[in-house]
Amino acid sequence: MVVVANGFDYGTYSCTGWAETFGITYPIIDGDANTAAWDMYGMGYIPHNVVLDHNMEVVYTSSGFSQSEIMAAIDAALEYLPADEDEDGLDDPVDNCPEVYNPQQEDIDLDGMGDACDICDNANVWVIGNTNGSVDTDGNVIVNIMDVLSLVDIILDGDTESCGYEASNITGDSYVNVIDVIGLVQMILNGDFSGTAIPPGDGTFDILHSEDGDVAIISSPEKISGFQFESYSSEVSIDELNKIVLPEGWSLSYSQLGEKLRVLAFDGTGQNPQQKIELALPNISANSFQNTVVSSPKAGEIRVRFSESSALGQFRLPSTPKIQSLYPNPFNPVLSVSFSIPTESLTKVSVYNTLGELVDVIENGRMMKSGFHTFYWDAADQSSGMYFIQVQTENHVDTKKAILVK
Repeated sequence: MVVVANGFDYGTYSCTGWAETFGITYPIIDGDANTAAWDMYGMGYIPHNVVLDHNMEVVYTSSGFSQSEIMAAIDAALEYLPADEDEDGLDDPVDNCPEVYNPQQEDIDLDGMGDACDICDNANVWVIGNTNGSVDTDGNVIVNIMDVLSLVDIILDGDTESCGYEASNITGDSYVNVIDVIGLVQMILNGDFSGTAIPPGDGTFDILHSEDGDVAIISSPEKISGFQFESYSSEVSIDELNKIVLPEGWSLSYSQLGEKLRVLAFDGTGQNPQQKIELALPNISANSFQNTVVSSPKAGEIRVRFSESSALGQFRLPSTPKIQSLYPNPFNPVLSVSFSIPTESLTKVSVYNTLGELVDVIENGRMMKSGFHTFYWDAADQSSGMYFIQVQTENHVDTKKAILVK
């Protein structure tokens, strides 16, 4: 933005004297010395003040001197002035490294992030699948079982900042989870992974209580090649996880993130999918499993519905309707909504926006049995933002927020 004052000496009055009198600090154009500038802006009475915005367009022009008007014009122009935080001559909206000085805007991998702030070469090294960044002596990318192990670590550690994470979204669905692990296994075994979206399959996640103990059973006619979930360490212990017996060729890993355990298991052979997986874990309930993801052998999502039953009589449920899990959150565009109701009730599941307006109805009020239920909301037609998921029975309401990011 430019502010100039235009005038010429007249008798005992001079441009510089006028500027000193009024405390002007911006440039003074002397019409006697610069006739071109005078011809451009010298109109009407003098002195004449002009304010130009960052596009060099006149946003204020007036004879005389009104400090309040000039300052108002400056303030208005500043509101629309793009920032250049690193002062490299490029406004932040078009700067590929807005916080790092890089006037040349080099971008070797053409990913939109300048080399000055992008340590990951996504074109030649950290390509999809090469999660550990390994190359041979000729610079050729190496993708093998070590990348699978690296991807598992990235998921369990919640790593979203590393170069490996940028190479981890095998399926291209914007999420990095066990489905990508299965996709990477298929990529290694078959030499390629098409990334074609696989329609979601159906499955169940049943919690059974009996005299023989508690067991979680994941099953699907699509067959299962991997799963992950989170649980509070007070409900699922590391000692019990270490006792779990999985089918041949399967491996189970876990990490502790604060008070929660993140658990991931998959078929590392790519040849031994199962229609049913049993996890013997004492003192569990459907509440024990959150942010659950189940993968098919073709790296497609299996949408599981939770249930809980007991051969020992009634098991404990929250005394009021309770949303147990919204996953993933943030999401795009499908959100899994898992909740419990303590007694058979007429139940409605709705979605509201931040204005309190009804956006969608997931389930429009029907009798549901006591226990755990899972529904899916497809927000493909909605805009990004915050939404509120509400589960309502005749006497109670529970609400939780979810973030849609497109």
